[in-house]
Amino acid sequence: MQFSAVAQFGLLAQNPLSSHNAVSLTPTVNLSDYGVFSGVKISEALSGSSLPAVVDGWLGIDYALQPVGQRRFRPVEHRPSAFNGTRPAESYGNACIQDPIYTTGQVQDEACLNFNVYRTSGIPVEEKLPTLVWIHGGSFVLGSGRSFDGASFVASSKLSIAVVTFNYRLNSLGFLPSKLFEEEGLLNLGLRDQHFMLKFLQDHLESFGGDPKQITLGGRSAGAHSTGIHYFHNYGEDEDKPLLARAIFQSGSVTARAFPDIDFPQYKQDFERYMRYLNCPTGGRNEGDNALALDCLRRAPIDDIRNISAKIYAEAEQTLSWPFQPTLGGALLERPGSKSGAEGTFHHLPAITSYVTDEGKYYTPAIHHTNDDFLSFIHAMSPYLNYTDIALLNELYPDPTRHPNSPWANSPNSTQYNRLSAAWSDMAYICPSRETAFRTSTAGVPTWRLHFNTPNHPLEYQVWRGIPHTSDSAYAYDSPKVPFPQTAHIYHAYLASFVATGNPNSARLEGTPEWPQYHASETCLADRPKQLIINPGVYTTVEEDSVRIDQCEFWNDLDRAKRLNK
Repeated sequence: MQFSAVAQFGLLAQNPLSSHNAVSLTPTVNLSDYGVFSGVKISEALSGSSLPAVVDGWLGIDYALQPVGQRRFRPVEHRPSAFNGTRPAESYGNACIQDPIYTTGQVQDEACLNFNVYRTSGIPVEEKLPTLVWIHGGSFVLGSGRSFDGASFVASSKLSIAVVTFNYRLNSLGFLPSKLFEEEGLLNLGLRDQHFMLKFLQDHLESFGGDPKQITLGGRSAGAHSTGIHYFHNYGEDEDKPLLARAIFQSGSVTARAFPDIDFPQYKQDFERYMRYLNCPTGGRNEGDNALALDCLRRAPIDDIRNISAKIYAEAEQTLSWPFQPTLGGALLERPGSKSGAEGTFHHLPAITSYVTDEGKYYTPAIHHTNDDFLSFIHAMSPYLNYTDIALLNELYPDPTRHPNSPWANSPNSTQYNRLSAAWSDMAYICPSRETAFRTSTAGVPTWRLHFNTPNHPLEYQVWRGIPHTSDSAYAYDSPKVPFPQTAHIYHAYLASFVATGNPNSARLEGTPEWPQYHASETCLADRPKQLIINPGVYTTVEEDSVRIDQCEFWNDLDRAKRLNK
């Protein structure tokens, strides 16, 4: 992104600029009990392309007293200290600690809890704009607020809006499932960072010209799982006090993948290995042991923490039994998402939920050839499934080595790749997306569901991957770098309309179809609810939600949810 230097807002009175001047001055913002920040004019997207309009921005502002030193492995409780004068908010802050291969060109530091605001330029800050607050994805172990181009999203919107992106603690620093952390009340620190940020915005968003009563909380992948956790947390301290007005779930849900409790076997192994590497005791045997373990963790070199976290995660990628995840029973996930859905303890607020055609092909290893390989992979992810469950899975996903007419025959690489990809897609993303749409729509909540069916890679490159997870990423913020730019215009317009008005149709592009609300019944999908499908180019249309109905009934079954850690 390119930024122009910004002077004090007071200079505008002395040197008025034409409304056509792209370097007009960005107003300062005054955050009560905090301080004054000056912003920037943003004229380029993160990809380097020129934006269709200049955007006001404030970048890299801390939202909490940073979790460093003895505050490491503690929940954030205090906002930054107040200061005098004016601080520039003209460049991005630190990314959170993670494997450096995922943050090329970004500085990492434990002091990473910062946020960015983007806003339609030329609108007085006194006019409070609907705001998209975006939670970045990355398996809860990688990424930053910069992974979503908020400036591009704002610049391409027909209606005036604002966007907020931010960082939260990742991998072991944010999510370390263990008996030690349960006993000390330290589970789900990354989720608690998110919650703290949402409360911060309730007090300070108006200073940026945003409307805290018109927040759309959204995210993709882990960001959508996070959004789901907050959306489905209408109990405890959040009961009847939502920190959002509507939600966007892109390839994610509170029931996505699996969120086990601390007794999950893999979590126990990972924690013991982690503590051995850091030469720290595991705590818990005698009085004072927990304090010694935590003191050791807080003194451990950050490079060692980064290295062991990255190593454990990298080795888990072959089985997709990921470490460092939100933990059931911890803060903000005190009850399973499936239970919150069934009992209706979620915020009844308008929602968009979406999935892409071949979600699982982004992750699934292409090394499995036999039915035993398939079942072993499923068992590693969901070790509590019983014999009846496994037998039913074999029927729902016929083995291509035994059934030549299986939908997953003729896999382009390993024999089980297509079959395993379909099962993982359904278990982790497609069926949880449907479950969210079912729960919200049957509760009478305005709901829209979307099937994204457009690739985001050169068409000649790895076509066998289909349209995998995250294919919709750059399309959502209308990047001109995607293979089908017109699709990006269409998709973005629906989303921006939802952010601005609560309805994706209000400001959709001319000539595009009306996106029908999703209407499921208590008989689930017998009536085939309607959803939007985003195809390449201008071929967006409406379709019935009919993908793998029987398979989704398996993954979304409430009685089976506990065995699936959903």
